[in-house]
Amino acid sequence: LQNPAELRSIAGGGWRLAPVTVVLPQGNVRLAGRFGDGLVVQARMANLDLSIANAFSPDLGLGGRVTGALDFVQPSGASFPRADLRVNIDRFTRTGIATLSSPVDIRAQGTLRPEGGALNAVIRRRGPVIGRLQAQLQPLPPGTGSWTQRLLAAPLSGGVRYNGPAEVLWSLSGLTSQQLSGPLGIAADFSGRVQRPQLNGVLRANNLTFVDETYGTRLTNMAVQGRFTGSSLQLTQINARAGEGTVSGQGSVDLASDAGFPIDVRLNLNNAQLARSDALGATVSGEIAVTNGPNQPARITGDLRLPEARYRFIRQGSAEVAVLEGVRRRGEPVGRPEEDEAGAEPPSIWNLDLRVRADNQVFVSGMGLESEWETDLRVTGTSNDPRVTGQAEVIRGTYSFAGRRFEITNGQIAFTGGRQIDPQIQITASTEVDDITATLNVTGSSSNPQIALTSTPALPQDEILARLFFGGSVTDLSATQALQLAASLNSLRGGGGGLNPLGKLQSASGIDRLRILGSDEATGRGTAIAAGFYISNDIYLEIVTDARGFTATQIEIALSRALSVLSQASSYGGSGVSVRYRKEY
Repeated sequence: LQNPAELRSIAGGGWRLAPVTVVLPQGNVRLAGRFGDGLVVQARMANLDLSIANAFSPDLGLGGRVTGALDFVQPSGASFPRADLRVNIDRFTRTGIATLSSPVDIRAQGTLRPEGGALNAVIRRRGPVIGRLQAQLQPLPPGTGSWTQRLLAAPLSGGVRYNGPAEVLWSLSGLTSQQLSGPLGIAADFSGRVQRPQLNGVLRANNLTFVDETYGTRLTNMAVQGRFTGSSLQLTQINARAGEGTVSGQGSVDLASDAGFPIDVRLNLNNAQLARSDALGATVSGEIAVTNGPNQPARITGDLRLPEARYRFIRQGSAEVAVLEGVRRRGEPVGRPEEDEAGAEPPSIWNLDLRVRADNQVFVSGMGLESEWETDLRVTGTSNDPRVTGQAEVIRGTYSFAGRRFEITNGQIAFTGGRQIDPQIQITASTEVDDITATLNVTGSSSNPQIALTSTPALPQDEILARLFFGGSVTDLSATQALQLAASLNSLRGGGGGLNPLGKLQSASGIDRLRILGSDEATGRGTAIAAGFYISNDIYLEIVTDARGFTATQIEIALSRALSVLSQASSYGGSGVSVRYRKEY
């Protein structure tokens, strides 16, 4: 504060704030007003840096300098307020991880009175005007409801013209983790009433880019064609590139608030890469429908297939933190507003009904696991409380524990539809060393997996570990080896896991599966690396090579979900063909 703030009680009740200046590193705000019996606010901004808003919401990425004034007077009771707004924003920008909007200058002036209101705005880029808004309204006479109801039912007229960067308009959406950039054109005239405007015009965009920073979604070369008719925007064309695939669709978005903003948008996905982050990657094909109407709940439905998906998980720790049930943050959406409320808002919570299937190529890694799965899941519940049911079954994979690799022989992940997405795990992996076969069993839930070692013939866990890592009995270990064995046992009891140094190489090369194989005296193979990838959805090819010149090629052809043909050929003359039949009983 430039000077101490002075707040005094006034006769008749209420408080008065004397003019006070808030000094910021760049710019200042001068405030004055009165509250109690009615509300009076006077604000003056001088060269205020918009980036200060990023301190409260870092994802906004706003920039620019604001100079202007706001006067608002709200008499006591339900009287209609009076407001005056004059704002100049110089070099307004919005910055995201993948986008940086071109700076524009915005000038806006508006008034609100019991007898009517108006709003005029102009957007300039390097001088020329690229956008203009003009709107006038006439509130209804007193006696027709509260002032907000009268405002929403007021006759409306005006128009909007815009031909410039989409980032400017997208910044008004409040979606901080998504970015939309590229040239956008809008021309529309409107009439009717605020709660149900009547529009006539067009929307055009041919080279937009949409980025979701949370999941790494990136849609490029996006073309959108639409027409404003009545109270709705009819989207006649939506096309975009998503990695190597495409997204297309059409639909409508109604701007009538008294009807709850009806929506009917349907999208077709063809090998669309919708997630591309360090932890999650997914390519999706199928159909999605987004619908909402006055006589039906807001829904997202679809039947999706995953040609390829990758998920890498890291267990954060074994400590359990209690979750308080029934707690809601202030301002958090609790559901769809009631139909009889004036000015209903767009739905913030959507009902889900999605089926997600994959015959193969669902790659799960992390905590020592390198595996490929098939899955059939159904996602229900709501966007605020999704419920997942179904299961995933392993096709092939390895599990690394304390430097030793186990081949997965059986694996299932069952989703039970609980409030917390915490599937049940059942994985069995085995390896052979000397004269024993060691088996690693992972059971329990994903949040609290339990790992146990068994062997044939049966031995205690410490004896199994001693055989695995030191090639001898636990009674023959040195002091250093005993310490290493104790650390391995502690890791086993704490949830296991291991490092995955091949993960970055696999991600960068685009190989579907990358693993290290131990030496095999029967085939003459030394310690080798195996790289596998899919030629098609039913043909899997893997190439194995070591430092001594050994190479081998393995091909698996899936004739059905249960029947496969495997062919193997190596540089040392070994070859063979086998048939594999798998059936879950």
